[in-house]
Amino acid sequence: MKKLIINISILISLTWLFSGCAMTGISTDTSKARTTNTLTRKIENAFHGSKELKSSNIYAEVAPNGILLTGTVTTEKKKYLASTIANSFVKKGIVINRITIIKPQISKPKSAKTKK
Repeated sequence: MKKLIINISILISLTWLFSGCAMTGISTDTSKARTTNTLTRKIENAFHGSKELKSSNIYAEVAPNGILLTGTVTTEKKKYLASTIANSFVKKGIVINRITIIKPQISKPKSAKTKK
């Protein structure tokens, strides 16, 4: 009987979790198409126009309470800069910065083996 109650509890918890009841705020489901508007296009154009963010991969999306930034950059400074640029366009709401910092892989040169 105890095992049955535990299994039912787990099943109810998982159903609740996957139904979205536990989610509040912004959904990060990437299977849905991005919701863009004039504001997000202006923000993304500003990212592409910035010399420091040219090689970055940053997207702006409409969120229920503002703008959501996603994508990747290589430094904390670039992440902060993207947030600053987006904030300059947003008059109502907030900017949620979910940009990931990815350190570039630097390959070490292979040392040439010398024959003796």
